[in-house]
Parts: sequence; C-alpha cells; structure tokens
Amino acid sequence: MKHFKIYNLFILFALTVATVSCVKDDEFDTPDTTIIDPELGGEIVSLSSIRSSYQQAVAAGESTFTYEATNTFAEGFVISSDEGGNFFEEIILQDSAENPQAGVKVLIDVNPLFTKYEMGRKVFIKLDGLTVGLDSGVLTLGVLSEGQIEKIPSPNEADFLIRSSETATIIPTVKTLSQITEDDVNTLIQLPNAQFTESQIDLSFANEPGDEFDGDRIIESCSDDGGTILFQTSTFADFKGLNLPDGSGSITAVLTRDFFGEQFVLNVNEPGDINFDSPDRCEPMPLDPGLQATTTFAAVRARFQQAGGYEEFGTDEDPLIIEGYVISSDEKGNFFDEIFIQNTPGTEDLGPNNPRLGLRVIMDKNDIYQTFPVGRKVYVKLNGLAINEDSGILTIGLQNVAQIEKIPDGSLDLFVVGGQEIEELQPLNVSVNELNADDLNTLVQLDDMQFTIQQLGLTYAGEPGDNFDGERNLESCDETGDIRLFTSTFADFKSQILDPDSGQITAVYSNDFSGDERILTIRDLDDVNFTGERCDPPVVDCGIAGTTGTNILFTDFFESQTTGTPITGNGWTNYIEAGTETWEAFFDDGTNASLGISARMGSFNSGDASSIGWLITPEIDFNAQDGETLNFKTSNSFSDGSEMQVLFSSDWDGNPANITSATWSSLSSANIVDDSAFFGDWIPSGNVDLSCIDGAGYIAFKYIGSGDEAFDGTYELDEIVVNSN
Repeated sequence: MKHFKIYNLFILFALTVATVSCVKDDEFDTPDTTIIDPELGGEIVSLSSIRSSYQQAVAAGESTFTYEATNTFAEGFVISSDEGGNFFEEIILQDSAENPQAGVKVLIDVNPLFTKYEMGRKVFIKLDGLTVGLDSGVLTLGVLSEGQIEKIPSPNEADFLIRSSETATIIPTVKTLSQITEDDVNTLIQLPNAQFTESQIDLSFANEPGDEFDGDRIIESCSDDGGTILFQTSTFADFKGLNLPDGSGSITAVLTRDFFGEQFVLNVNEPGDINFDSPDRCEPMPLDPGLQATTTFAAVRARFQQAGGYEEFGTDEDPLIIEGYVISSDEKGNFFDEIFIQNTPGTEDLGPNNPRLGLRVIMDKNDIYQTFPVGRKVYVKLNGLAINEDSGILTIGLQNVAQIEKIPDGSLDLFVVGGQEIEELQPLNVSVNELNADDLNTLVQLDDMQFTIQQLGLTYAGEPGDNFDGERNLESCDETGDIRLFTSTFADFKSQILDPDSGQITAVYSNDFSGDERILTIRDLDDVNFTGERCDPPVVDCGIAGTTGTNILFTDFFESQTTGTPITGNGWTNYIEAGTETWEAFFDDGTNASLGISARMGSFNSGDASSIGWLITPEIDFNAQDGETLNFKTSNSFSDGSEMQVLFSSDWDGNPANITSATWSSLSSANIVDDSAFFGDWIPSGNVDLSCIDGAGYIAFKYIGSGDEAFDGTYELDEIVVNSN
C-alpha cells in the first residue's frame, strides 16, 4: 500500500519551485504556494463511524476495536491546543467546523502539538494500526498495548496523522447544560449565561493546596434550565495561578469527562475562552430532573422497622423515590461523605401519617456542598439502595449483603439527584428536653444555650485529647436540658476558641459514633450565635482540700434503706420537682454492682416529658467548726443526655415547696461521673473543700432527665461523707 507522507509533498513542491524560477519569462507570475491535499488512496470514514465500530465491539463483548487492513482514513478539525498547557500529548478532533456530530481524542507522544496542529486545522487519520476505545470515559484513538490504549509513538506520527492544508474557523455549539448529551463529548461547546460558584471566585484556576493534578472548580448555569458542571484546569497549565474571573457570561470549552470517566467536564484552551462580559453575577438555577416522589420518609422508616433492621429496596420493585432538603454541609469539614436531608424545609409535619423526619445518605464524594448546597431539594432513587441504622440513626447507602456502603461517586447520579429548588430552611426551635427520636437527622435551633464554664478557653476540637471529635458540653440557661456538641478534628474551625457568651445555636441533631448519645453538629461557626451575657449559676468553689478531718458532720452509705423504695430518713429531703421518678435505694451484685445498697435516680421508660429530682441533706452549720470537706461516689448506667448536679444553698428554708425558689450554687470542684465512664465503675468526687462557706446551708444532689431515650439515663450515688477538723 502506498503511504503518503507530507514531507514528500514538501520536497516535490520545493523542486517544482526551483525549476520554474530558472525559466526566463517577461511576464513574471507569482508562484502558487497552495498545498494540495494528498490523494489518500483509501476510503474516508466519519468520526461517527468510528464511534459505531467501538459500540459494535462492546456489544460483542469487547472493550476496544482495532483497525486492520481496512484502508480507511478519518478526518476532523482540531479543537484543542496545548499552547497554554491545559492539554498534553493529545489532539481533540470534531467532524465539522460547525454543528459537529461526533468527536474523538487522539493520543500521541508529541509535545508541543499546537505548532503543527493548530486550532481549526483539518487533519487526516490513517486508521489501520490504531485502536478505538475509551480513555477516561471518552472515545479515543491510539495504539493498543497490553490491552490498553496508549499514545502513538513520536517516530510514527507521520504514519498516522496527515496535516491538511485546510483550516477553518471553529464555531462552538451553544448548549445549555440540560441540552448536553454523550454525543457532544470531544466537541467544542459554548455555555451561555454561566459563572463560577460564589464560594470559588477567590480561587486560582489550579494553584490551591489541594490541586494535585487538576484544579476542580464548579460552573453554574443561570439559564432557565439551570445546572452545574465540573470545570478542570491542569496543574501544568501556564495559567494555573491566575484567579478565576468574577462576573458572568459565556465559556467556550472542550466537553470531556473527568479522569475516572464519571462526569462531564469543561476544559478551556486558554483563559480567553472565558468571556464574562458582565461584571454582575447571575442568579443560578439548578437543573430540573423531572422527578417526583413516590414514597415518604415515614414509609421508608416503617419499612426498616418492619424488617427489624437492614432492608434492601429491590431493583425489581416499582420506582421508589423520596424527596428532601439538604441540611448539612461539608464545606468547612465538619461533615464527611454524607448528607443529611429532611422531608420539609419547614418545621411542621406534612400530614397525619407523614411527620417531619430526617435521613442520612452516605456517599464516597468530597466537596458535596458544591453539588448539594444547604437547602437544595434532592431526590433519592431508592431502588438498588438499602437502609440500616448506622451510629444509631437511619442511614441510606449502597446494598452490601447485610450492611450498607457509601454510594460511589461514579454512580451517585444514578441514585441522588439534585432538584431545582433551593429553599431557606427553618430549623425547629426546641429545648433539649423536648427533642425526641423524630427529630434525629433534622435541623434544630436551641435558644439560651452556652458552653459550660469549665470548658471556656478550649477550642472546638483542637485539644490534645481530641482524637476524632472535640466533645464540648452545652447547657441551657433555663434548665431545659444539656447536650454535647461534637466537632470533627478535620473541621476548618477546630482550633477556634469556644464562644464564651450565651445565645442561639443551630445544628443537625444526631448521634455520636457509637450511637449511645444524642448530640449536635454544626455546619460552620455561623451556626453559633452567642451574643448574650452568660447565665452561669452561682458557684461555690473552695477547691480541693489536701486533708480530711476526722470529725463526721453527716454521712450516709444507704445501708439502712429498703431497696426499691424512695430514700427516706437521716434528715434527707427527697423531692420530685417534675415527672414521676425519685431517688430510690437499690442493690445489684452484677456487672453494674452497687456499693452494698446505694441510691439512684433515672427516667428510663418513665414516659416523663421532664424528670427532675432532688436529694437534699439536712442543714449543716459551717460556722460551728472548720476544715469542712465533702466526699461521695457516683456511677451511671448510660446517663446519655441526663445530668446530675451537686449544689449548695444557704437561703433555702427547709420547706420542699420553696426548693425551686431558693438560690442554689454549684459545688464546681466536685467530680461527677461522666457518660463516657464504664457503667460498672464508681468515680470518687475528690475531697471537695467546703471551708470557705459561712453560715448554715444544705447540700443537694439533683437529677435532670426525661423519658426520651436520649435523656433517660441513670445516676447512682453512695458513700456520702461531710467531714471537719
């Protein structure tokens, strides 16, 4: 077969010119320098035909198609340029200069390419010896090596690529995001009425710390059909350090796919391809997916409850789709590979059998906030997914026998689809004690809250003991319940100091990793709006005493009490402020052993909206001696969000009816068992110094909880001794 090489044409042309220039002619004619396209000696096939050959091979069970002895050529126009460094050792061709029907990527080990195969240049490709397949998800020509499509070696360039004399002005195809199809890949398109997302306008093209191979940026469309698309720039591009342009306008770019072939991507040849002719930003509009919910959150929860655990949604079932609104954000690093969605942007139930509920969806995807920002409506197509409890909360993920896994990024759009609406969320304004299981995975707002005084000066999650999360205690100023705030040690704000004031906090109500404790998780520091003065109760803090006197002013080890009945006698006041539970005597010789007979209070299965109980010593005169100290031991049985306090009052008159109107100060040096302690351990209070107290007063042990499973813990108390010198 005759192989035409372009340098042969050049030599022939040079000889012709030399010969003609030696002929004398009175009338001088300007030589014709037009390069005549070669006679290829074979059939020219379309790029669409190349695509069809690949598709036929796939249908036959192959992953590639190799041209052998076909004597065929393809032709196309160059739409890529490596002059700016954003393309490397590849040429993107489309089949016509305007309104193309197909395109192809050609891999070739030549650099640079733009000096020979410039934008708009028509190029012929000899197909015999080349293989077509997918590279990063796009149609690609190259040489086959060990089952992979590799670059055409540089010495073989002229064997396969023939530069035509024809150049054309490439007219990009104007497309909105909803109009883009697979047929547009490897073609030059123009996206009108677009802009970079507001959170990224201060970034460079590809020069940020996390830009390893490419700078991944998000383009959002303000056209009526809306949508977003990934915009990538190589970290080898000459313009990688330039700032992204602000404003809005059009973007002309090659449509391709990301490295994994999972999503559409725009690649520009140079920054000039971005024509943001308006300094003003436009109003982005998400893409309308054309979906509707076919089931509810309540039905999904019922399905899980009916199964008693892990439950799959079959692919052979009728389509199951839920719709919800994103309430979480991973922008600041406090959420990871997950979104929390609730079925309404508001606070009201949707119907008598459709309460306000939330769900968690796990996915293997970073920077989720760019695709699913807070407030965006999302549709979750459940067929092929499963639901289970993860960390004690209802979670949707990919099916994997009897457990769920993260939905892979590459298949995420098959299951989780963004809607057009972005709603302003209304968090549920509630007190800690009012929170219940229906509120899990939803956005809540708590007023009159503050961090405990013992934790002031700490960071959110930057202390030496913060391994995975910083766990900080929040208390209510109106004694409507306490709760802990968990912050990831990967959060951008982990080293910020806790706000010392009091006020309002908005957070996702969820569980800790073990599923044992109900917690709050904020999205960023804007969720903490502490602008008021602190509401700390009075504190009596004499510190910890170095010695203990031998004189006993009061003691009780509860051995004379009757188990299963309220604590009585020995001067105790046992008072129920709220609910039905009280301090009672108990005995246990199992793993949660008592110290003989001990006192305890809890609200498990009480049904109480609020359980508050007081156990108060008889009055002690602190002026009658010196060197007073207090010692006791506490244990807990899954205290969860319930709370125990040790208090002192000098103005209570001994009348139970006046307990709540008296002034009670915290004995802040006393050590009380923490929820994280092993339930069988008894924790000493420390030798609490009381010697700074003047006059007479009472010591109280106060329990605060409720019948809700997040606050229905139990505290145990024993070996109480007040000594003096």
